[in-house]
Amino acid sequence: MKKAIVFLANGFEEMEALGTVDILRRGGIEVTTVSITTNTVVMGAHNIPVTADTTLDNLCQGINSPAYDALILPGGMPGASNLNDSEAVKEALLGQYREGRIVAAICAAPMVLGGLGLLKGRNATCY
Repeated sequence: MKKAIVFLANGFEEMEALGTVDILRRGGIEVTTVSITTNTVVMGAHNIPVTADTTLDNLCQGINSPAYDALILPGGMPGASNLNDSEAVKEALLGQYREGRIVAAICAAPMVLGGLGLLKGRNATCY
């Protein structure tokens, strides 16, 4: 079964995150929502609290963490900026990219990929 992570940072765009999770799960992809904070409850851009499956700290503690087929960043502000401020998220994205696996970003979140140089020579749209 394919596996994906959707990272959640405070200020994420709810529709971009939860719509993505919904569609992927309906398609048979195992999706793990990961809070980049120390709390599993993450506040969306429109003050909707969402409980993530786990936190980034807990996920990184696994000695043999399974490889994920895709890492996904929803947009929203200040969610995209908060993702961009997370060194752990950026390290995960770089590792994923180097291994030739999918990194994806929606709306404002491509700023994270662009800042890492992952969009050089590629077409991308960012709000």
